[in-house]
Amino acid sequence: MTKTGVIVLAHGSRGERGKVDVETALTRIAAGLRLLLTPRVEIIGAALQFNQPTLEEASAFLAQKSVDRVVIAPYFLFAGRHITNDIPELIRNLQSDYPDTEFILADNLGLDESFTSLMAQKIKRSVPDLAGITSPDTTSHIEQESMEIIGTLLPPLPGLSNEELTIVKRLVHTSGDPQMAPLIKFSPSAISDGLRAITVGTTIFTDVRMVQAGIDKRRSEAFCCSVVCALNGPDSMANNGGRTRTAAAIRGLGTKLDGAVVAVGNAPTALFALLELMEHEGVKPALVVGMPVGFVQAKESKAELMKRKAPYITIEGTRGGSPLAAATINALLRLAESGDSSRSKLYIKSNLSGGV
Repeated sequence: MTKTGVIVLAHGSRGERGKVDVETALTRIAAGLRLLLTPRVEIIGAALQFNQPTLEEASAFLAQKSVDRVVIAPYFLFAGRHITNDIPELIRNLQSDYPDTEFILADNLGLDESFTSLMAQKIKRSVPDLAGITSPDTTSHIEQESMEIIGTLLPPLPGLSNEELTIVKRLVHTSGDPQMAPLIKFSPSAISDGLRAITVGTTIFTDVRMVQAGIDKRRSEAFCCSVVCALNGPDSMANNGGRTRTAAAIRGLGTKLDGAVVAVGNAPTALFALLELMEHEGVKPALVVGMPVGFVQAKESKAELMKRKAPYITIEGTRGGSPLAAATINALLRLAESGDSSRSKLYIKSNLSGGV
């Protein structure tokens, strides 16, 4: 298997403040890339001049890591002399020094459309009165503009369906974090199974009341989907065998979760309890939205969920939370109302005639 290294190459700065900024920027960019690229990639920042490590030093570091190829990613806006002459010449020298390593020069940053939005944000932050004034009746336009901006900020997400991409955008909109997008994972039938369950009026169970409160009541009621918090059940006050309240509450629901949509947005223990029901008691939810948050068991519980055959939508790692779990359900409800089912058409006719 090919082992790859990535060098994020900045120009460098002669000034003392610039040296600090270059080092800080390269460290943060490398950390961000580690979340967006495969974990097998070795990533290091380097400077063309004035700062360390240099391109040569970074290449030597990657050689010690036994990489087979090195991608040099220039942190440059324009294809000036450094891009067209200096860096290619350095790469030729490196190829001579490391004949068994493949060196690849990636495109410079260029005129990406997302820079326009970024520049506007920085201008408005410096001079707030330059921000456009939006009237109260333009809510839908604000949302549409937000989705368009999010589309320019998302990294490449190959293989996602339009419906999956819609949910990704909704979660990025809720979190304000475009870097989270590649961490959002769908089982192959998650969307279709989730929409099917909603359109037949399946109950939606949540682990905590915050997720329940965040789910669009008008849309869920239009599809006859009851939204039930596990903590409202009789077993929620028990602490069975040292279980947390949410875990005990999920366990207490038992076979009621069979065929239901289950949204876990807070407690990893609740997700583990659901997985136990699935494994030992044959409970088969129609869809699991598994998004517990935190640094204790959250990552592990979601990793276990992704090993199961049940349909799921989840977020790898420590990210998650009640707002994201609720936003996922709301995105599914929106997709359902825009579908071709008779129940969707009835919803649109009876409840949305006055506008959303």
